[in-house]
This record gives sequence, C-alpha cells and structure tokens, in this order.
Amino acid sequence: MALSELDVVRICALLHDIGKPECWANRKPWSEHIHWTYKIVKECLGENHAQISMRHHTGMSYPSEYHPQSELEKIICLADNFSSGADRREEPQRGAPYPKPPICLTHVLSNGSVVRSSFDEAKLAYISNVLRQKMRGIGLSFAERPKEAYLKIFNLLAVSELREIPADTRKPINDVSLWNHSKLTAAFATCILMDGGYRGDNPQKYEFAILSGDANRISSYINVSRRLPDLNARSERIKKATKAAAEALSEVLGPECVIYAAGGSFVALSPKGKADEALVKAKEAFETCMEGLVTITVNHILVNGEEIVDRFGQVWEKAQREMRFKKGERELPVPNPVEEGVDACDVCHSRPWVYEDELKILRVDAAPRPERLCGVCWQLRREGRGVELDSLRGKTNFVALIKADGDDMGKVLRGDVFAKLNKANTPSRLSTLSDLISDTCESKLKVVVQKYGGECVFAGGDDVLAFVPGEKALEASKTIAETFSGEMAGECSMSLGVAIIRYDLPVYVGLETASYLLKRAKEDGKKRVAYAIIGGSGVTVSELDEHVKPRTWDELNELLNVVKFMGESSVASSQIRRIAGLASEGSKKPESLIKTEVLIKYLMGRRIISWREGEKLLGFLKTGLLYEAFLIYNLIKGI
Repeated sequence: MALSELDVVRICALLHDIGKPECWANRKPWSEHIHWTYKIVKECLGENHAQISMRHHTGMSYPSEYHPQSELEKIICLADNFSSGADRREEPQRGAPYPKPPICLTHVLSNGSVVRSSFDEAKLAYISNVLRQKMRGIGLSFAERPKEAYLKIFNLLAVSELREIPADTRKPINDVSLWNHSKLTAAFATCILMDGGYRGDNPQKYEFAILSGDANRISSYINVSRRLPDLNARSERIKKATKAAAEALSEVLGPECVIYAAGGSFVALSPKGKADEALVKAKEAFETCMEGLVTITVNHILVNGEEIVDRFGQVWEKAQREMRFKKGERELPVPNPVEEGVDACDVCHSRPWVYEDELKILRVDAAPRPERLCGVCWQLRREGRGVELDSLRGKTNFVALIKADGDDMGKVLRGDVFAKLNKANTPSRLSTLSDLISDTCESKLKVVVQKYGGECVFAGGDDVLAFVPGEKALEASKTIAETFSGEMAGECSMSLGVAIIRYDLPVYVGLETASYLLKRAKEDGKKRVAYAIIGGSGVTVSELDEHVKPRTWDELNELLNVVKFMGESSVASSQIRRIAGLASEGSKKPESLIKTEVLIKYLMGRRIISWREGEKLLGFLKTGLLYEAFLIYNLIKGI
C-alpha cells in the first residue's frame, strides 16, 4: 500500500523528539537528540522516516546537512517552531550545555519549585528502550496499514512515561511534557499539510481553526435521576458521548488534533477547511449517543500562526467568549407535555410510562406501586444497575451525596494563574492543565472516594459527584478538597455541597440539595463546604437558608476535632447532649452561653467530667461549633 504524505508527516512529527530521553540519559548536548531520534525511528520505521523525523532544526547548533530539505521536513520544522514558540515564551535559565539528570518535569502551575516527576539516567534509558521495542513491533505493519499502526503508536505514547518527561530541561519551560509537545507538533504538521502544505516560514501565511464544544444543561439531565442506577447510567452516557465526539474529530482530523475531551467538552486544532465538517460530525456523534436528550454547542475561531505563537492567551479568551455567547443565543428546549389522561414516567415526567420496575416500589398515598418508567428511562436504569444507596449507608441509615466543583476554573484556564507566575498561556500548557484537572477528578479523587467506602458517579472537567456513607461525609469532603488543591500545586481550590440524606429517599432529593449547598458555598466566598442533614423529602430552600452555614476548611477541621473529642472522651453522651443543647440556644439567647460555661464548670467541680476534658469543652464552646459538632457526632454514632 502506497503511503500518503499525511501518513508520513504525522508519524514523523509525532516522533521528531523521541530521541531526547536516550540523549539525556547519555548526557549528550541538546542538539544531539536528533541523532538518537534517527536511530530509534530507523529501527522502527526505516531510513526514509528516520531522515524526515530528525531534520526539524535550522539553528547553528545543527550541521546544514541535518537541516530540513524536503517539503515534509520543512512542514515538521515549521510545526515544531509553532509548538516550541508557543510553549516557550519565557527566556529559559542558562545552564550547562549538557543536560544533567535527574531530569525534572515541574508543575505547570508553579514557578518551577514544584516537581511532578524526576528521572535519572537509568530510568531514562529504560523508558527509551521499552518504547523502542514496542514501536519496533508495531512499525513492521506501518507500510501495509499506516493508519492502524499510527494509531497504535499514538496510543502507546499517550499512556507512556513521555507524559512525565519534560520537552525541555531548563526552568521555567520544563513544565510541558515531551508527550504534549510532540502531540501538538503533530497536530500543527497535520493541519499545515491538510491546508495546502508548506508556503514558506512566515507564520502569518498559515491559518488554523480552534474548535470547541460544550454540552448543554448536563445538570438538568443528571438531576432528574430518581435512583442511583439512573444516575450511574446518565453519567456514563455523558462520558460515552464525549468519547464519541472525540473519536469523530479524530476520524476527520487525526487523534493528535484533539487537545482535550472530557465531561461533555472538547477542544481541537483543525485546518480551516476541515473545521465545519469536523464540528458537524462531532456534534452528530455526541447527540446520537445521547439520543437527543442532551445537545452540545459547537464553535470555531480562525487564527493565524503568528497569533498562536505570540498571543495564544488572547486567542483562547476569544474562543471562550464566543462559546459563551453562542450558548447564550441557543433556543431553550420546550418540553412536550404528556397528553391529558396519560400517566407520565416517574423519573423524567416528560414521556408516557411503558415499563414497571417491580424491584422499586413507589409510595403513592396509601397505595404503594412499582415505579413506572418510559422506554428511555427504563433502558438507562438497566444500564446503570449495580451499586444501590442501601449498600452505601454504612452503620447509619444516611448516605452523603457530595457535589464538588473547582473554584474560578474558567479564570484558571483563561491563564490568570499563569499571569501571576509570569508565564504565558500556551497551547501545551492549556492541554497539560486540562489533562491534570481531568486526571485529578477522574482518577485521584475517585481513589479518595473509594477510600471512604463510597462511589464516584460522575467526574468530568473540574466537577465531581460522589456518594459516601453518611458518617464519613465531612472527612471525605475535607480529603477531596485537600487532594485537589495539592494536585493543583496549591493554586486552585474546590467548594463542596454535601447533602446527607436517608438512604431510602429519592436520589433527586440529594442532587437538588447538594446543588443548592454548593451554590451557597460558592456565594459565601468559595474554598468552603456547605452541608445539611436531611431526614425527609420536604425540605425547603428557606429551611436550608435558615440552618446552613458554609464553613471554611479551617472551620471544618475545628468542627471535626470537636466531633473526634466527643467520640473519644470519657464524658457521658447524656452530659454532652445536655451541654450541647444549652449551647445551641446561644445564637438567640447570649446568656445561654454563660449558662453553658457555668454548667461545664459545675460538672468539673463535681468531678462528673475531668478537669482536662472540661477545659477542652470550654475551648470548644468559644468556637461556637459545639452544638453543630454534636449533631454530627449523633450522626456518626447512629444515635
């Protein structure tokens, strides 16, 4: 099978820096990485591809015979310049002419002081050798099945340690991985070739489209869930639809052009002539998978190479602004009411019921009956069967629904944190940050939730929706927030809404309450948690407003310390109840706090409680958290 120029240029662009790890392992000068690239690519794909891959530099450090000569080599050189120029806006620190392991990848949201990964010579050599062996096997089929072989190599590198090795070893530009740089170079090369090929070195001669998509009203789609299986299935559908959109983009453009895709959103790079086709197919794939129940807004902007290299932050702001404007312009769906006299589905309330779920009994006045579902909701429930709230209630009859959301993440992705650190917002930094946020929420926070005996139902972008046993709700919330902040180098925070509900209540009660509590936490200053313990389904917003007070994470720590004391102290539960009950009146009757203090001292004097524990109770009384802690203590103990 004859190879097309596109087959050649995308694989050679993807592998143009594959020799860096081995070069650095041998402590050779930076410029010699091209020879290691040549060696590896020759072993895997042959002489011709090795020559094209290595000839991507024109600087004085590279002999003229290794400068790009053919049109494909010039395209890859230009793509590398676009990628490197966009990613290396800051002047790198000067250092020795030979990279000295350990080679460190620093955190994209740090000034270089936070190291994400570090590799010595042996590890770099091992990684390079493993990748060479795996690619050699795949490369044998490249001439006959180029698309299939390319996709295998792409997927191999996408999950390899190249994600943890920097593309440049010098601070502060060692915060972009070799994988992200290589993928972006391949994307630029693909777009240049598909848009007419090489037209000189002037970046203004090249025009690119930045594609974006964002699902509409995901919360509304998820929040109608009545049972945990409904919620599981609806969350999984969003993931599958996002993956389908990404695959549609990959089919038109190539996987290298998909910069980000998760949680109902995507960003991609495209030649301008392919933008409309790619967006139409991505939109169709997403909405087909969602069976029309959730739509997606798509948009693209056109920019030239100079704008991407010199002003990507402004370009990205423009793309976000136009997406917000387009979403605001869309027509809101008008629900079709069920015909009069026809009973509606108990879940969506928008379609006639068709099936009865005999395993789920709905209490309707004095005549309980099986839940009635339409065809769509019936299928979703069957897809989501597995974990039930009953299995998550732990030692109490309560389950906590935790809804977490990153604070001001729009500003973070816009580049505000980069600006604070005197860094530019570049395509690979944006891709790195997006991957980091997605990996943190979909992987790291999922592990946290499982540690507390819970289930992570949805994680997309910076949103997390999870269930944990009620007695572990606040500890889990604290760990979720701490983990997210730690993974973001302390530059980003999370707010959480936590609805602690009886396990036998409909899921939507928890969803609606958690959504409202999250809103309250954000309105109160962010970096907070708002929680409520719900014993029935008739809780109103005004009741929540009256009793809910969002807490900072320091206040939550103090609250949990009080709860821990109550659980470990020798003070009888009856005395704790007596003290807490009197303290609860303090907000309305200030004299009650004085009475509470007198009561504690009286019990200390009578040696009903020890002097040491009495002193602690007096200290807790001053925080104003004593009664609130007692309510949580009751929940944890199952009283």
